[in-house]
Amino acid sequence: MPDMMQQYYRARAPEYDLFYEVADRLDELAQLKAWLIERAKGRTILEVAAGTGYWTEVVAPVAKSVTAIDYNTETLEIAAKRQLGPHVALLNADAYSLPHFTTTFDAGMAHLWWSHVERQKLKLFLSHFASRLGSGAILLMIDQLYVEGSNSPISREDSWGNQYTVRRLQDGSTYEIIKNFPGPGEPEENFKELCKDISVTRLRHFWALSAQLRED
Repeated sequence: MPDMMQQYYRARAPEYDLFYEVADRLDELAQLKAWLIERAKGRTILEVAAGTGYWTEVVAPVAKSVTAIDYNTETLEIAAKRQLGPHVALLNADAYSLPHFTTTFDAGMAHLWWSHVERQKLKLFLSHFASRLGSGAILLMIDQLYVEGSNSPISREDSWGNQYTVRRLQDGSTYEIIKNFPGPGEPEENFKELCKDISVTRLRHFWALSAQLRED
């Protein structure tokens, strides 16, 4: 993860959950919670980029166990206040260099993370993530679609096709971060080498993907 992204989410931690309080997103978030709960029931989950634990809290009541990792301790400290239960472990780790686990995970999830992964690193990240999951595990991802007036405008695009946006925090500080919005069929294309049974749901503000890792 680029240093700018780390700095941004460290600084944004206290105000991050305001994202989930925007009135125009509430109906879709309710749909996405139901979508996720249905697929997380009884699962042993590895969650990457857990952030403040918003989605961890959604699955905690129905999952068998959750190991939720994030790079920033500032966001994990907020997640720890959610009283997620003894079957939820919060760990400080890098999504691109995950530790080896003794647990066998039958599900992996990463929400609002795909959009921050550089396009040239997506396959590398996905294969690394998959290497920490059990054979035939399911992958669950939720992320954003671009909605004019709702999302920060795209400030530029680089030679890899990565999109950037400038974010301003409540203290007035600004950060330019990668925020990639998928083109038609792009998530399906990203996952097809590693996965089968790929299903993508597109709403107005968000998209959600479920897929199954091909068995060894």
